[in-house]
Amino acid sequence: MNIEQKLDQWRNEGLLDQAAVDRINDYENRRPEERKKNKVPLLLLIGLIFLSLAVFSFIAANWQAVPDLLKTGFIVTLMWIFYILAYFAERKQFGWPVFFRVIGLAMFMASIIVTAQAFHFPASNSILPWAMFIAAAFHVFYWKNTIFSIISFFFGIIILTSSIPVMSWMEWILFVAAVLLLFFTSRQKEMTVFSWLLLFAAGPALWAVAAYNSPFWPIWTLFALVLLLLFIPSGKIRLLSPFYMAAGGGLLVIYLAVRGETDLSLVNLNWAEALALAAAGAAVAALAFYKFRQLMWIGLLGGIGLMLFDDTALLLAVTAELSALAYLFTAQRQNKTLGLGFVYFILVQFVIYVIYAWDRLDMSLFFLIGALLLFALSGAAWWFNRKKEGAAA
Repeated sequence: MNIEQKLDQWRNEGLLDQAAVDRINDYENRRPEERKKNKVPLLLLIGLIFLSLAVFSFIAANWQAVPDLLKTGFIVTLMWIFYILAYFAERKQFGWPVFFRVIGLAMFMASIIVTAQAFHFPASNSILPWAMFIAAAFHVFYWKNTIFSIISFFFGIIILTSSIPVMSWMEWILFVAAVLLLFFTSRQKEMTVFSWLLLFAAGPALWAVAAYNSPFWPIWTLFALVLLLLFIPSGKIRLLSPFYMAAGGGLLVIYLAVRGETDLSLVNLNWAEALALAAAGAAVAALAFYKFRQLMWIGLLGGIGLMLFDDTALLLAVTAELSALAYLFTAQRQNKTLGLGFVYFILVQFVIYVIYAWDRLDMSLFFLIGALLLFALSGAAWWFNRKKEGAAA
């Protein structure tokens, strides 16, 4: 429906009078002329491109002869040129302001690299990723564009990966504090999701930081992140709930695959931590029952510590299979989306097939059994729904 039809509809409903309709039409008719006035001439744009190529080619050919201080000054000047260009592009409505700001951010990174190389400053480990992560985060808060959220997330991952195995406790704590600040202060959905993912990724990084080599750092991290839900609004809880569920299901499948295919004799398994993990899982399930019931499934991960002592991995396989079927059954009864549950179910079937049935059972027969289970589940859900509707009638 175009603007004229909308205006007619609003006028007929009494929402606008004819004078307001005329003013809106006049404004919309003037906008193409205004955009045309602010449009950069094509020949001028082509000329600027060729001029830029000529300047950059000349500088690249003589880069080694340029004094170190001039190199740094040139890159910093370029950075400010692009930011100023973005400012006027936004004010005068020409070009691509976001694109210019992205180039300006890239020039900021280049200025750090050039300065470090020219004056022999140390730029190893995570100094450069930290600078870019902080700069991109400031861009997110000031300009609120998704591209800067992606850049900050990328360099956040680089901080975690480039620091292994030399990340210190101080750097890890600073990273978690910075990401928590982003998580609680960001109003962008993308930044909320990316900061949550960075917090979750910081947990496994403890393998390189902590002296205790626990195999359950990812599970402990997910349990700790559940506590964040107590301090955020309901909108963020709805946004993040699928990520909690996906992380929980993925961890269960990963531990099942590792337990079924490898020998864990070298892993630091002990009963004390397994029991503590089980208690934490029970606490998470109880908290979720009263606060955010859809996340009760995460509590199942608390039993993984005890189930890893089973060399056959049968307990893990049964838990994964039953949880997949139970989730699908519950989601079907509550008329919720089944896509995430089906993906989890299929992953469980593949892992169980690789562990137990690769050389013993034909794949088609194995998945036929899985299909029959799903049909039985669907039939049971349909029967319960019919029974519920009959009782309501």
